[in-house]
Amino acid sequence: MELISINSTHPDKRPISSLKIASLVLHVLLLAALTYQFHAVVQEHKHRTARVLTPYSPGRSGPVTPPKPKAITPKDPPKLAMKQPEPPPPSNGGDPSGEADVTLAMANFYPDPKPDLAVLPHGTRGDVVIDIVIDEEGKVVETKVDQGLGHGLDEAVLAVIQTWTFYPATKAGKPVASAQQLLFHFERA
Repeated sequence: MELISINSTHPDKRPISSLKIASLVLHVLLLAALTYQFHAVVQEHKHRTARVLTPYSPGRSGPVTPPKPKAITPKDPPKLAMKQPEPPPPSNGGDPSGEADVTLAMANFYPDPKPDLAVLPHGTRGDVVIDIVIDEEGKVVETKVDQGLGHGLDEAVLAVIQTWTFYPATKAGKPVASAQQLLFHFERA
């Protein structure tokens, strides 16, 4: 760092003008004044303490309770024009045709498909979705792969599902054929 004196010269051997020297002195004085003001403000804030209201004052018999805010209640509550919803139509067992009571087919023998996941590439995950048709006796009579993973997994799942048996769906108490969709999720780490 090079110090500048009043008789200093520019590196090109030109003398520094007195205007530049006056500007430099003015900037130094201004910087010193600002530093002093900042230091005084910091010293003043160090000695201030925060005022905290406490709900209990020593020497009194009980805690001091702050005043409760007053709740302003409207004189007349606003009246909203609301239409009451219409009641739903009477239920007839969930059958859209409106005929009679309907129940879904429920599986009574359903071993889990456990295909060999070693045929899948590492990190593969996905679903096998199968549409099935169940007859009046609860047997699976038709299967169709809606979404598959390939690599022989779909066929392994189909083979297991064809062994499943169901309590058949009923309509008005009589067994009927029905269709369902089954979803199986597989992933290989």
